[in-house]
Amino acid sequence: MDRTAELDVYFERVEIGQYSGRYHNEVNLLTRGKAQKTTELFSGHPTIEALGGFVLDDPETSDHHVFATKSPIAGQILYLSHDGGTRVVFESLTHFVAAVERALEERGFLSDLHPVLSPLCQDQPGLVNFIETLCKDDEGEDVAVQLIPSLDLYDYALLNRMAVADNFFLAEAIAIEIRKRPRPDLLRIAEQCRAHPHAQVAKAGAAAVAAIRGA
Repeated sequence: MDRTAELDVYFERVEIGQYSGRYHNEVNLLTRGKAQKTTELFSGHPTIEALGGFVLDDPETSDHHVFATKSPIAGQILYLSHDGGTRVVFESLTHFVAAVERALEERGFLSDLHPVLSPLCQDQPGLVNFIETLCKDDEGEDVAVQLIPSLDLYDYALLNRMAVADNFFLAEAIAIEIRKRPRPDLLRIAEQCRAHPHAQVAKAGAAAVAAIRGA
């Protein structure tokens, strides 16, 4: 799919809509020119670079919604959070704009409309390979953590490696996703997380085990 064409349609809509300066709703969508300039400010940012990210908004919260133009999640919208929790939150630009309009209509916060579960990547083998490639260096591992919520949790080989990873953020992210989406076939991996030497992972792993046993 032509991502440029998607952005063209999106920015045409932004230009004619009332989507700027609505800070009390966390809504301040950028026009194409401003989006390009803001994206340039993030040059060198690991997540932006890895995903071909294009920054869509600036609600003055230090957090941004970002359109991915490459990698297996191309076309999806990532929430780039300055204090952690970065993940994919919308399947497409269409879903993103629908959430923006709902926030304005309901006079609520856009971030409150983020789904509890990230939309899954449609190319799971591609995502697994991408995560494995990212994990070859430290900066890449940080991006890999952000993509774990997009996994369907069926590549057991990858999950096993992540559950015992030296980078405890990877193992913790696996445990958190298992807790959110508990399945009996994930019990052994959850138990591995529970046995992780880092207390933060062990706690998340224990919660994942409890969720599976209580499901």
